[in-house]
Amino acid sequence: MQTLLRKILRDFQQRRLRNALTILGVLLGVTGVVAMSLTVRETAEAQRLTSSSARQADLAVFSRGLSSTTLNLVTRQPNVVAAETRTVLFTRFSTGEGWFDIRLTGVENLTNRTLDVIELVEGAAPGPGEIALDRSTQELTPVRIGSTVALREAPGSEITYLTISGFTRTAGTLGAGLQNRATGYTTTRDAQQMAGLGGDNYLLVQVQDAQRASQTSGDLGRLLSKRGVALGRWDVRDPNTFVGARELDTLLFLLQAFSWGGALLASVIVANTVIAVVNEESHQIGILKSLGAQRWQIGAAYLLYALLLGAVGTLLGFLAGVIAGRNLSAYLVALTGLQQPPLSIAPRELLLAAVCGVGMTLGAVAVPVWRRAGGRVAPLLSAPGIRNDRGPAMRLRRLSAASVNVVLSLGVRNARRRPLRSLSTLIVVAVAVATLLATHALSASVNGTVDRLYALYGADGWITYQRPVDVRYARQLEQIEGVEQAEAWTGGTANIGSTRTDVWGMPSVNPLYGYRLTEGRWFQQANPPEIVLTSNLAATLDATLEETLVLDMNGQVRSVRVVGIVNDSSTYLGNTATGKVFMRREDVSALRGLGTRADVFAVKLTSSDPAQVDRILERIEEQTRDYSPTTLAAYVDQRSARQAINVLTRLLQLMVFAVAATGVAGIANTLLVAITERRREFGVLRTLGALSWHIVTIVVTEGLLLALIGGLCGLALGYPVAQLAVAATGAQLFALDFVIHPWSVASALGIGLAIVGVTAAIPGAIAADVRPTQVLRYE
Repeated sequence: MQTLLRKILRDFQQRRLRNALTILGVLLGVTGVVAMSLTVRETAEAQRLTSSSARQADLAVFSRGLSSTTLNLVTRQPNVVAAETRTVLFTRFSTGEGWFDIRLTGVENLTNRTLDVIELVEGAAPGPGEIALDRSTQELTPVRIGSTVALREAPGSEITYLTISGFTRTAGTLGAGLQNRATGYTTTRDAQQMAGLGGDNYLLVQVQDAQRASQTSGDLGRLLSKRGVALGRWDVRDPNTFVGARELDTLLFLLQAFSWGGALLASVIVANTVIAVVNEESHQIGILKSLGAQRWQIGAAYLLYALLLGAVGTLLGFLAGVIAGRNLSAYLVALTGLQQPPLSIAPRELLLAAVCGVGMTLGAVAVPVWRRAGGRVAPLLSAPGIRNDRGPAMRLRRLSAASVNVVLSLGVRNARRRPLRSLSTLIVVAVAVATLLATHALSASVNGTVDRLYALYGADGWITYQRPVDVRYARQLEQIEGVEQAEAWTGGTANIGSTRTDVWGMPSVNPLYGYRLTEGRWFQQANPPEIVLTSNLAATLDATLEETLVLDMNGQVRSVRVVGIVNDSSTYLGNTATGKVFMRREDVSALRGLGTRADVFAVKLTSSDPAQVDRILERIEEQTRDYSPTTLAAYVDQRSARQAINVLTRLLQLMVFAVAATGVAGIANTLLVAITERRREFGVLRTLGALSWHIVTIVVTEGLLLALIGGLCGLALGYPVAQLAVAATGAQLFALDFVIHPWSVASALGIGLAIVGVTAAIPGAIAADVRPTQVLRYE
């Protein structure tokens, strides 16, 4: 036993390249699993930490005429814990490289706030003539402390210049790169001067019972309306989630699935290595058995070899996983505006690393090692090596530079000589190709669905206001050059039972919104009001046509009747509502107490070219500046959605790269094992005149054949995997149209073959370096 242990340890040191590839496979598998576990745990902890430390407001609304008397009145109302007012305006800024949207907030003391705490991360709080920008602003344009930014409300309006005093971090705010809008802070006086206000215009409220937040907003709205305070649309925060939570959960779900795929590939690599070692040591095992070694002693020795490989890979993978997980969680929480918790290692990360690295390693080799150790002595001592494949024997003749057919035939034959090992290699290639294909399909499906959904709304831009505007304003908009059609819409959030949903009021006849009915009809004027539900909301409510539902909007309860269902699963980044309800604008305005006013105008322009859209929207802002409009181009909103998708795609591509790297390690390992077993064979070929390129071609041909078969299997496997990934993503985000391009299939197979070809060249070069005089005198 001691002799065998020493030999196993010696082999562990001598098989350096093969062992390094095996350890690399384990390392990558453990890294992915540990990194995902740490990221998921830290993300959940970041949400809890942000919610408790940032003191986020539960209710927010724009208004005019907010005075200290109004604030005191709100504070004394039931369910209200704290209230605060600020000056907020939406404008544009520039550092000399174009104009960008910015939400600018005026605060007296940046770091001493009761609600929505602001963290100063660099520089100083803004004084008169200064501005502090959220650090994510650098994702839009280069900015630095001390530089000057220009701000203007609309083209042609007065420009204000402010100096950057520092950078901040705002809890619960998406990064500027995702929402295409920066966040900035200045003094209250500077903000009010730019907005043309004599007081604050934004009310923040924190409630005691978050479940009654919507009811409280309705009570406050009626109370303030009686005192002549005009309010906009209440923003009610969901206490059980945060902005971007759904998108983040989807990303983490997919990353976890891919990480476990990499871990399974790692176990295949280790199994290949240890099985090959056991096969090589058959003669020695036979000698040990003839000397009285027990089955468990021999099995334990080779399990120790596997344990050493698994332990080293697990340790390195755990350290790499902690580093990768920490960086990934930092990146994700920064995107979603959460506060990253301090680093901590939970027992589950240690357990996952042990199970993935050591557990899978031992499990992969236990059965083959136990079977070989229990074999009869005579067959083990005979050690026949690799038998000839079935079929007629290949006649070897002296090789020359023209013996291409013989060389290729040898490569093809070698791929069939170890069926079990070849099968494991096929699995590795198939999983890698399937993962790549699924990622391509998921990206194409999300992008295609986003394009289709944006096309539904038929508008080239939207105009919003800090306070509602009379619906007749739509006719004034249509008089502006470049505006073909304008419609008054009214939006809001409501509850149907316990389900929170978005509500949109629009015209009942020929709206810009190109609805796609799957059942029923579009709404008309009726009593009770008629509504149309999106299919995902109808499924959640289990609602049917002609069913009467109760709609609760800011405490205003109304019975409504379902008359249609549309196929529309569009949403915006960070939305936590389920589906949409469409109804007459007049009915929504009645629920919100707006009368003949609306807070959103959809406009169809004479041109959809981005440059033309920008010019027309600038013209609208310039000619209607008295209403303080904020415009949003549809192409910009669509680009923002694509940026969020790109985050998902980039991170998935990183995971695919890790899976592919694991597969490369496995293929290289398999070929190295084959070279070790056929050293004498390569020596014979060299004596027959084989050149170095002959040997390299044999090995590369073997690898490419395995890659081709595995790649074709991967394509067959990748299609259902892609469908599953798209369906799972759609269940988390919104219903997706499955799209898979022919070029994705071709590229997945082509990339796989190219990588294998390059990978196989290295073992081929090692085989070409074999010296006949050394290997032929072996034994």
